[in-house]
Formats: sequence, C-alpha cells, structure tokens
Amino acid sequence: MIYFWFILGLVVGSFLNVCIYRLPREESIIWPSSHCPRCGKDLRPLDLIPLISFFLLRGRCRSCGEKISPRYPLVELLTGCGFVGVFILSGGEFVPLIFQSVFLSALIVIFFVDLEHSVIPDSASYLGILAGLLYNFLFGWPVFLSALGGALLGYLILYLISLAGRLYYKKDVLGDGDLYLAVVLGAWLGWGGVLAAIFLSYLLAALVLLTLLLSGRVKFGQYVPFGPALAAGGLITLFFGPQLIGFYLEKFWL
Repeated sequence: MIYFWFILGLVVGSFLNVCIYRLPREESIIWPSSHCPRCGKDLRPLDLIPLISFFLLRGRCRSCGEKISPRYPLVELLTGCGFVGVFILSGGEFVPLIFQSVFLSALIVIFFVDLEHSVIPDSASYLGILAGLLYNFLFGWPVFLSALGGALLGYLILYLISLAGRLYYKKDVLGDGDLYLAVVLGAWLGWGGVLAAIFLSYLLAALVLLTLLLSGRVKFGQYVPFGPALAAGGLITLFFGPQLIGFYLEKFWL
C-alpha cells in the first residue's frame, strides 16, 4: 500500500506542477491539456510519466528543445515522498490520509508559486482553510474549536507583525497572502500548532535570508517571499509538531 501511495503522490505531483504554472497566470488548471509553454505542442503520453519523462527527454521539450525546469521532477518527487510520510503519520487510516494529503498538496503549491512569483494563490488558501476546518470538525467540538482558534490566532499574529513592520519600515513587510496562509496553518494545526509553525517559519526565514545576504544573492531591504518559509514551517509541524512542542515544554517550561 505504501508503494501505491508513493506512485499516487508522483501522479498528484505532476498535477500540482500544472497548478503551480497556471494559477499565478490565472489560467484553467483543467483545459487545455498539458503542452509546452514555448511551442504549444501537446505533450504525448510518454512525456507525462511522472519523474521518468524528465530524464527520458533529458530535460528538454521533445518538439522544440526548450529546457524543462528541474522544478517539475522536484515537485513530483517531493509529493511522492510527502504522501509516504502522510501514510506513515496517519497510520494508513483513510480519512486522515486523504485530508492530510490535501494539506500537503496545498502547501507544496503555495511554496513554489510564492517562490517563483511572490504571490500566494487565493484558491489554494481557501481550499486549505475549508479542508482544515472540516477535517478537525470530524474529531469533535474541542478539536474544531482549537482549529478555529488557531486560524484566528495565526491571522492575528501575522497581522500585528505586518502592522508593526509597516509602521517601522513605512512599507508592507507581509502580503495578504501570508496572512491567509497563517489561517490555513491554524485551521489544520490548532492554536498550539500554529504557534510552533510560525516560530519555525521565522527561524527558517532568518537562516535562509542570512545565507542569501552573505552570498550576495540579495541585498539588505530587498523583498524576499515569506510564503515558502510559512509552508515549510507548517509541514514540519504537521510531521513533527507534537515532538517539537513536547521538547520545548520539557526544556523551557517544565
């Protein structure tokens, strides 16, 4: 079963690549069929085999020779591995497996769209919020209220950070998409989980930004999208949240 879920993850990852390319361009993710963005030629069935086709084609379009971004096999592999992780996390139980796979998929789309275009698709955020609240509702009112509180808390924290940054720097430091993404994380992870996710997000963002500054790839004050850090923090919390929270409480509070 776990091998099937890995292959399914590869297939879903291929679809996520379509979403990552088309959503920021406000194109339909259903029609037209997959094609080369340069020459417009429809892709053949052999060109659509997840992960394998990229290497068979040597990273180029069969028709025009345009280079294919390595992001395509990367997203497919990440989704396949992520689906395996979710299968293990859920113990193979159907409902958690399906819903957590949706959460994982939404965060992968958000991660790469924001990384490439500095925008977070509203559709991915809305899907994440609704799915998260519905999923937690299935486990009873206490869990649902934690999810609802987490969604509100996530928005409030990033709103206050955004407001403070606007007052201090005289410009926006966070976009509305970042605030909605915090709502997504809270709706899935609850109030304790969203705190951990936001903390991890800023830690990851600081490490990456410091590396970019030292390497000269960005300059001080230059805008760097925060969505990828939030998405990464959310995924880490999904898989390791209870252990991280328990470790923090043991070391610093108990």
